[in-house]
Amino acid sequence: MGNLRALLTVAVIAFAAACGDDGGSNKPVDAAIVIVDAAIDAPPDAYVPDAPNYDFTCLNNAAPTTAANTVTLAGTAQEITLDFAANPPIAISPSANVAIQACRDNCMGQDNLGTVMSAATTGAFTTAALTTGGTPLDGYLVATKTGFQNTRVYPAAPVTANLADVPVLLMSSQVYANLGLAGITHGADNAIVATFVTDCAGTPIGGANVTVTRGGVSLGNTMSAGALDPSAEGGFITFDVPPDTTAANTVVNATYMGMTLRSHTVRTVANTLTATAIEPGF
Repeated sequence: MGNLRALLTVAVIAFAAACGDDGGSNKPVDAAIVIVDAAIDAPPDAYVPDAPNYDFTCLNNAAPTTAANTVTLAGTAQEITLDFAANPPIAISPSANVAIQACRDNCMGQDNLGTVMSAATTGAFTTAALTTGGTPLDGYLVATKTGFQNTRVYPAAPVTANLADVPVLLMSSQVYANLGLAGITHGADNAIVATFVTDCAGTPIGGANVTVTRGGVSLGNTMSAGALDPSAEGGFITFDVPPDTTAANTVVNATYMGMTLRSHTVRTVANTLTATAIEPGF
């Protein structure tokens, strides 16, 4: 079942790359590039891969204080399903008729910002115009569909402008029930947290260290998708995360080469996939 484990992990992570990407509207145009030195003790004739060029210029940026008066979130809903008779057994396809609810805080009353359905065939969706009052919107999406575990999608930072290409992936209840067959320890009624780490320009950061904590205590079991498939570099998935009992108080964070990237809180809910992104700063 090793292949199932790899496919499952990469599939869950692959969709997270666009989370929180506002198209660079808050990023400096002339951003400096940080070059990480390659190893100096490699044998003379050994192949040394190009050192990654990562942009960390937003690391100490102040949080934005203004936003467009209204914003929309648009993207595609996809679903991951399991068929042991197929090869490979894991499949990802557009997901039609997914209820996608825009929320803030507890998503009750005025914090329920409306629900749209993903389109047939393509799974595409666009929320209604969400009123911000001119201040950054600290919101998230909740996706639900019969036969699938719920998914929550949190951006890397409060939303200040329209977001496009927001990925929403739902895991079928059958996949969820068979995590143990993939060699994954995941307790009943616990949550999964999928995290994608990028630099200020949206480039995936390989070699980051991701933590999911609550009250300073590390939660769950985190694995790197990049360790299973280089194309999923920057992606991490944390299984077996106990759900929050009250408001959002689970903290996702990442460090890289001694730098601590910007942490933020998410809400983990029983039997739910929570997806988010981490960037160096605003």
